Amino acid sequence: MASSAETGACGDNLLAWQARMVPLMYDAAFHHNLQWPTQACRWGERLETGQGQDRYRVFYSEQTDGTEPPKLASASVDVLKPGVCSADVVAAWQEHGQCAYLRPDKVVFHPGEVSKLRELPQSPNLVITHTDSPDLMVWDMLRQRNRARDKAAARNVPSVPELKLTGHTEDALFPLATTTAGPMVASGGGDYMVLVWDLQDSMETVLSCGGSSPSSSSGSRPKPAPELEARIRLSGHTCTVEDVVFCPGSTTQLVSVGDDQMVAFWDTRASDAPTSTISDAHGRNQDIQCVDWEATSGHMLATGAMDGSLRVWDVRRMGAPEDCLTSFSGQHAGGIIRLEWHPQVSGVLASGGEDRLVNVWRAGAGLQQGAALLFQHTGHHRGKVIDFQWCPGEGEAAPWTMLSASDDSVDEEIGGGSLQVWRMSPLIHLSEEKALARLEPHRGFITNGSGIPPSLAPLPKPEPRPEPEPEPSEDGAPDGDFMGDADKPDAISTGTGAGVGSGSGGATGTPARSVAAGGGAAQRSAGGGARTERLAVARCAGPPRAGRGAGRDGDMSMPPAADDEVGEDEEEEGEGEGGDDDEDTDSMQEP
Repeated sequence: MASSAETGACGDNLLAWQARMVPLMYDAAFHHNLQWPTQACRWGERLETGQGQDRYRVFYSEQTDGTEPPKLASASVDVLKPGVCSADVVAAWQEHGQCAYLRPDKVVFHPGEVSKLRELPQSPNLVITHTDSPDLMVWDMLRQRNRARDKAAARNVPSVPELKLTGHTEDALFPLATTTAGPMVASGGGDYMVLVWDLQDSMETVLSCGGSSPSSSSGSRPKPAPELEARIRLSGHTCTVEDVVFCPGSTTQLVSVGDDQMVAFWDTRASDAPTSTISDAHGRNQDIQCVDWEATSGHMLATGAMDGSLRVWDVRRMGAPEDCLTSFSGQHAGGIIRLEWHPQVSGVLASGGEDRLVNVWRAGAGLQQGAALLFQHTGHHRGKVIDFQWCPGEGEAAPWTMLSASDDSVDEEIGGGSLQVWRMSPLIHLSEEKALARLEPHRGFITNGSGIPPSLAPLPKPEPRPEPEPEPSEDGAPDGDFMGDADKPDAISTGTGAGVGSGSGGATGTPARSVAAGGGAAQRSAGGGARTERLAVARCAGPPRAGRGAGRDGDMSMPPAADDEVGEDEEEEGEGEGGDDDEDTDSMQEP
């Protein structure tokens, strides 16, 4: 088990946590600060794949204070493949900065604040949103016009969705689900109902008409969106429904939880009443906030409650609270807001909530509570974790990569919200046998520093360039310095820790640039004293670091492990004086 909470990733210990522990615990970690608080985030489709990264679309929301309309936004994000991201970049995200790998590309003015969003698997560009109203909205994010640069007159008019889903009589804020089995949407609300829509009924309308929005120069009202009434109405809860999810691969079976402390199972083919229920599933007076159904096995269920407890069930054998397979408590200090099973690895579950943590568990029968906690992500130390999602793609960068969001409005200094893309080190989740096999080629270097691979040997420092005599001006006096700071030898390695964002520099506040912002050239870092061999040793435990950041004083790339392959077209790094300046590192180029 690895717990970043133990490193004290808050307050005065934050910088120490970033510099010392983050490079050991993460294979990739990027932070993107948002101007406004966020309530939802979601992966979209994979857009393209490259040598060192895969590019994905992501969706997220922003809540405003009324001076601007609430926003639904999309962005492209480059997810670096395992072993590509350097230790310097992993450790140096900026609290105030915006990640150079995440580029917003569209803003939609949402009618009301977005509290939850889900993509439609059959059409990944279709996004369904919950807001502070009884209605749900369907958006085609490719067809919607970008409102980011609208003039003032048009900014007061919200965008119009492709379709509005109606049927709730009270606000439906959070329970929202889609399924891979068909274009179905399920929702729960304050009316104690679970409703189901079949978008196939209006798919032609959704894909053909498109939403309308005012022109950028006028505030004219566009035509309203078409509406679709719920096809199925399920009743059985006695209080607000807090979450709902489809059975994997099904359009007819669902499970929901709510403030009535009940877990309810539904089969729309049978009736509009629950097929079975579990009352007081987490104990008396414990509201259940979230639920998820594992897709890999099809019979594992997880629920999370306001007291921070988490329970795992086998749906084939559950009828009473004592039937739970495993119960975890004590690792969350606040209510659990979100749960999600790993989409590809059986028995791995993530939970997040009000205590600002994302916990990753190995969950199943027969596990001791202490042994089940695999990892704790404390990067959202400024606000509660509102939403997260495992990357669902099948690309090389997808497994174990997480997108998470927090509401940082309680932070008076920075405020806003945070999006983070992160992936734990494979040495944490691999079996002991596989982890040792990966470390074996580097045994001598790790244990006593012997046998340093050529790729880790410091590069010779370049001879300082003599400054030419300044040419005299017309009046005979020498002109001022004609060399810009960027051209001076001493200015090449001034950054003490380049951040992922484009804001201020590393831990000391020195201005610095991100790897992506520097194009193909690797990140520049401080002198030889700042590049510790311990950090290099820690990172060499992972897969090969092809094209990783090299400072003027040394190449930080790692030798390949025994079970890893290096592309035939990969160039030799760090040859000759200043070799890293001419290096072509495809995997770290700015897209």
